Amino acid sequence: MKLSLPVLALVVATGMPLAACAQQSNAAENGPSPEVRAQMQQARDNAKTAAFNDLTLADRAKVQAIINQVNNGQLTDLRAAAQQIDAAITPAEAQAVLAERTKMMQTFRANHPEGMGPNGGPGAGPNAGPGAGPNGAPGANGEHRGFGGRHQTAGRFLLQLGVSPEKMKQLRDAMRQQMQQQSPNGQ
Repeated sequence: MKLSLPVLALVVATGMPLAACAQQSNAAENGPSPEVRAQMQQARDNAKTAAFNDLTLADRAKVQAIINQVNNGQLTDLRAAAQQIDAAITPAEAQAVLAERTKMMQTFRANHPEGMGPNGGPGAGPNAGPGAGPNGAPGANGEHRGFGGRHQTAGRFLLQLGVSPEKMKQLRDAMRQQMQQQSPNGQ
């Protein structure tokens, strides 16, 4: 009995910090905190409202029709949908939409600076790409880089804002799977 009390105290003393470390580790693996997620969602919602307000009523209707086709499954090629949107809007509208993207990315970085790379993805890496300038601003040649280092167009950004996250994930997974099947070595 005399031995069991000190052993129990030792187990409790060492077990609690380990449990706290495990919880912190899991939180880091699951992404940003709920507060940061809420701030990021608010920035995304603000960007969506502002970007769509940058369009004329006629162009907004055209863009929304394309987004509805994607959300409804009638249009499954995201690149084609983005190209249709880019063709439907004016260069001035496209520039204004990309300015809203830049503002959103600056807000993301301000709320979560250690986790945001120059292209909006996780952390800066050696393959970050040369196109975008600091804080998501256009680079020297005016390029904006999208997620994965691809060229970010206004059409692509409007799709990211307008298509439901579930549908976007489903379409990206299908595109990824199709690309893997077309690859000669299956990778």
